[in-house]
Amino acid sequence: MKHQFFGTALLALTFVLASPPATATELRYSYSVEFEKPERHIKKAMKKKFQPLLTPLTKEVTRRQDAGDTVTCSIQIAREVHWLINYTSYDAKVLQGLEDLKESLKEKDQSWALEQTQSDGSWGACYKTWMFRLHASIDPLKELVLIGKRPKYPLKFLEPVNTPEKLDALYDKIIVSRLEVDGVSHRRDLNYVTSSLGQLLWIPDYAGILEGTDYPREEMADALIRIVDERWQNPKTGYWGAWYDTDGDINKSDDLSITFHIVAYRNGDVPHLDKIVETTLNLREQPYPYGWQDRGTKNNHHSYDVVKLLRYGWPYLDAFERAAVSAEISIMLARSLRLSMDGQGRFYEDAYDNVGDAYYFGVSFLDEAGFFRRSKLFWAKRLTFADSENVRQKIIANLKKLDSRDPMIAAALRKAEATD
Repeated sequence: MKHQFFGTALLALTFVLASPPATATELRYSYSVEFEKPERHIKKAMKKKFQPLLTPLTKEVTRRQDAGDTVTCSIQIAREVHWLINYTSYDAKVLQGLEDLKESLKEKDQSWALEQTQSDGSWGACYKTWMFRLHASIDPLKELVLIGKRPKYPLKFLEPVNTPEKLDALYDKIIVSRLEVDGVSHRRDLNYVTSSLGQLLWIPDYAGILEGTDYPREEMADALIRIVDERWQNPKTGYWGAWYDTDGDINKSDDLSITFHIVAYRNGDVPHLDKIVETTLNLREQPYPYGWQDRGTKNNHHSYDVVKLLRYGWPYLDAFERAAVSAEISIMLARSLRLSMDGQGRFYEDAYDNVGDAYYFGVSFLDEAGFFRRSKLFWAKRLTFADSENVRQKIIANLKKLDSRDPMIAAALRKAEATD
């Protein structure tokens, strides 16, 4: 049956190559970003100085994880240092972060960093930056509400975004990056804040997180939509992304990850969805965060984002475009099964900084592409996968051996065990 899978991909590719477009619009698989990434020079200098110092430490974090140690605090520090190197020019903060990371690795059991902190009710005790603590808190809160439990401490970390005025002020600060002024690209801030608040405010299943609090969920959900749709979306492409002020000119980037979060958490109910799917196809050859590519290839995280966007945009595609999309998803699926995991259902961690993310995005992509559930097989209704149940059970067995206190592990297991 694996041959059937590859045969379907080949058939779709043959159709794409041999058939003319059904309409006058050609499917373009190339897209030129209209400006050089403004943070490129800063990032290059920072990586040259600090990446050789960070790399051996992150390798040690991975080694410790593989050995069974819970090094949650080290993971958090490493992730924040990586951000400082790639998005800021803050040398002193990088150096302090590297020292903190070295010190954290002296502790074998860091499971305390998985718990909610009493000071502000957030998770991510070893993060120093608010956006990281916000982002780290959403998945644990989701897990609590899904099992009918409440957080132990009040969610004070939401105070910076508990009124429309505060939210407006925050986006005023982070939509446009002025690197030469403040030395930071706000692309990560935008992604973390929007994805975190988007889940909290827009997804009905998580409404219970804020029950019993004085946080005005409905009012804030509407306020976030106004910002996203009226102030921030690029109507030419349908996409969202960081904006950069370069000598007074505002350049708007099209960001796959940010756009995915907004579209997914609103279940596709967004303006310009037809343009979003067209832009998604046009970004195929662009590197992350602007497109599908990651270091010359594709990983499960970006593939998951792409497939979900294409699912929402499927009604806007003609027959030729659908055949091309089916071929692309076939190739992604083959690559994922062959290159992102071993024969025992264990996902490789190369593209991630922790085991939980590797499993979560691996399972999420396979599920979204319809490998586990036929109800999601929107791109090839007649296709069957003989090995899918065997692969799924191997993945489940591996997930059950991992630390279920990690919300990414818990979410991956829940997705892997879901059935039609």
